[in-house]
Amino acid sequence: MKQLSYLLIAVGFLLTSCASTKLINSWSDKDSTPKHYDNIGVTVLFPNSSNRYVTEHAIVDQLKEKGLNGMSTVDVFPLAARISQGEELLKDSEAVRKSVVTKVKENNIDALMIVTLFDITHEKRWVNDRNIAVGGTGYYGTPYGISGMYHDYYAYSLGTIYNSGYYTDNATYFIECNLYDVESEKLIYRAQSKSTNIKSVEDEAKALAYLVTKQLINKKVVSR
Repeated sequence: MKQLSYLLIAVGFLLTSCASTKLINSWSDKDSTPKHYDNIGVTVLFPNSSNRYVTEHAIVDQLKEKGLNGMSTVDVFPLAARISQGEELLKDSEAVRKSVVTKVKENNIDALMIVTLFDITHEKRWVNDRNIAVGGTGYYGTPYGISGMYHDYYAYSLGTIYNSGYYTDNATYFIECNLYDVESEKLIYRAQSKSTNIKSVEDEAKALAYLVTKQLINKKVVSR
């Protein structure tokens, strides 16, 4: 039993160490008791349909690995991978609501997880191509502080003019995950995460799936 626990911890570490995704906030309904769900529908609403597919399946795979039943809705729900259908439905919000309710009933979904990208921030940073040595000390892009000599700062600033450096755009993505009990239509769990400079959507999706599923169990939001 101990060996299995250590193995699960090791797997979790590998899933999260390769990604930048971290949970920054979470909430669960303290008044609700842990409930077993026969089919947790997972809906990811990202602008890119490929990223949606990857993230939905990562979450579903993680749910099943932890003994929970789940299904991807990328091929079921409106506003999914069908752009033309989505544009038409957006003209009538009531039609969207009715369509979602219908699809939930048709697929016997008793809990619905909705994952959305709610914010993106960008930070530009100047990166020098080469090290500028001033006063015997080399540094990249960071001048001396207030106590530095004026000629040191002048030399540094002059170097940036003729240096063929470049700007890097550090992008941070904020994602929100809401879990609803279909029968009561109540929100029972919410988590927010952030991911910086995403290199692999697959790695970040697996990390998000692991962190969220772990909390669903540890916070006793759902029972297996």
